[in-house]
Amino acid sequence: MAIRKINTGWQVDIWTDGRGSRRIRKTFKTKAEAARYERWVRAKVQSEPEWRPPKKDRRRLTDLVDRWLEVHGLQLKDGTRRAADMRTAAHAMGNPQAAGFTARQFTEYRARCLEDGLTPATLNRKLAYFRAMFRELERVGEWNRGNPLAQVRQFRVDETELAWLTRDEIAALWWALRQSSNPDALRVARLCLATGARWSEAEQLRGEQLFSDRVRYGRTKGARVRVVPISERLSRSLALHQRGRLFTSCYAAFRKAVDRAGLELPRGQCSHVLRHTFATHFMARGGSILVLQRILGHTDIRMTMRYAHFAPDHLREALHLNPLAPRRQFVDTRPQTRLSAKGNV
Repeated sequence: MAIRKINTGWQVDIWTDGRGSRRIRKTFKTKAEAARYERWVRAKVQSEPEWRPPKKDRRRLTDLVDRWLEVHGLQLKDGTRRAADMRTAAHAMGNPQAAGFTARQFTEYRARCLEDGLTPATLNRKLAYFRAMFRELERVGEWNRGNPLAQVRQFRVDETELAWLTRDEIAALWWALRQSSNPDALRVARLCLATGARWSEAEQLRGEQLFSDRVRYGRTKGARVRVVPISERLSRSLALHQRGRLFTSCYAAFRKAVDRAGLELPRGQCSHVLRHTFATHFMARGGSILVLQRILGHTDIRMTMRYAHFAPDHLREALHLNPLAPRRQFVDTRPQTRLSAKGNV
């Protein structure tokens, strides 16, 4: 009710933009004065935006996650999984109101996760997900309170040692794959090793992506189409159908073959070892790091630089320029300073 009778007179009680917005209350001696003031306030609200401040944002952290999924996350391959991960984390933090969410709440949650056994790398991903969520919602006008996690630092994580196969290990793997009940496992592994493809990219290859001398990978992790040349012999062995998928799901068969071959690989690198092996041998044979980046489809050159030390000339100067190397004539290239007769410069 905008105007009501009270003991001291007539009170104007107005929400400028509905319940939860700015509230104005003022008392007048007469009802006419109160009515005039009410009309004046309503006119101000319509003509001057500052009289109509935004409503208090009462959304919870999970509400932001749901909105992020609607406006952006569904466009990502792993958007639904990311949203589920963030919802779980939000509930673990008590699902606070987003407007009051602070970096301290996240860091305390992160500390509890460390005690429960989660790895720093996993927690760095969670931090990256929430940062990206706030940044994207701000970009599309769904959030205007800044990024509460902008100043939170990631944990320092040691660089993972990348496993790769020698020629003898490749031969052992080929032998084990030939014993597999699923022949597609060998074909997919050969394609990965020849083109540096991820297992999922090769396993889901379709006939229309295969040409006489090249293979085209689409729907990749970096969302970029890339084309990699292949030998005619490999092309003939892969062209099983004209259309549709060329291979059945055969990852389980590949894992069993790795075990039969006696290969001990780091956790999480079972099939990815083929991609690492391609990159390692490519650089060891003198390949260009920029060409390798394009073949692997890395959007960031820093990902490709992990293989740079396999190049034949990598830091080769250390052999010739260290103090124990054979002596060469030393030339002092420092600028010489002339002194005056009095010894002043």
